[in-house]
Amino acid sequence: MIPRLAVFPLITAAWAGALAALKPAVLWLILFAVAAGLYGAALRSDTGFWVPLGAAILAFLAGVGLSRRSYCALIPGAKAPFLPLAHANLAVYFLFTILFVFVAPLLNLLRGILIRAKGTFALEAESTSEEVGRATLDLLPSAYGAVFIVSCVVGAALLGWIALRLTLYGAATAATGQAHVFRTWGLTKGQLAPLGAASLATHILPFALGVAVNGALHRALPDTALGHFISGAAGVIVFAPFLLAGHGFAAAAWEKLKPAETSSEPPSSGD
Repeated sequence: MIPRLAVFPLITAAWAGALAALKPAVLWLILFAVAAGLYGAALRSDTGFWVPLGAAILAFLAGVGLSRRSYCALIPGAKAPFLPLAHANLAVYFLFTILFVFVAPLLNLLRGILIRAKGTFALEAESTSEEVGRATLDLLPSAYGAVFIVSCVVGAALLGWIALRLTLYGAATAATGQAHVFRTWGLTKGQLAPLGAASLATHILPFALGVAVNGALHRALPDTALGHFISGAAGVIVFAPFLLAGHGFAAAAWEKLKPAETSSEPPSSGD
């Protein structure tokens, strides 16, 4: 029998898991914030290529450590080896990078075509971002804008659908000790409605709040190395509820949807 997820118990378990994972993962969360701060400062400095790259690698490793400690706290008996979890995370990041590189330019091209078809603005290759912004705002209230909005919704829905189908990859990797990405694809079949509904409270809401708070902090901080460091570090902290609830969400869903364990003992002869 295929298990069915219930929305509100999944939300409750996700946020309870976020609280349970906070203490075990707090040192990794702090390291992640420091690495993100170093990356933000290095990216806007004259340190060249290698310092930002080193900070980005440190941030990635700290993020893997955060995931590992969170899953160990949330999944009983989880092996959560570092390298398979890093491998699975890299694979998923690469997948979404490829998808974004495909979807974003396609939508940008469509926007240019629609702006040209509307005829109010004549944008050129050297048009400034302000001119493009004004042309986009002019486009949105029109029928051309409706086509663009629908296309953006379809693109976002595609990325969201793939993300929901891959909900279990981190929890499965931590629980089994082997990198899982598409091997968990079948486990979420038929579960998109409860997963999507629950993710509104465990992913979308905390992410939107994090974006709002981080944007306000970014505008308030000075354009200095220290300001960029604080902005990068604070960005991780304000997204901590999103990160921790996401791990709690995945662990709770894995507990319900994981494959049944098969016995390794030979059948009894009955003698």
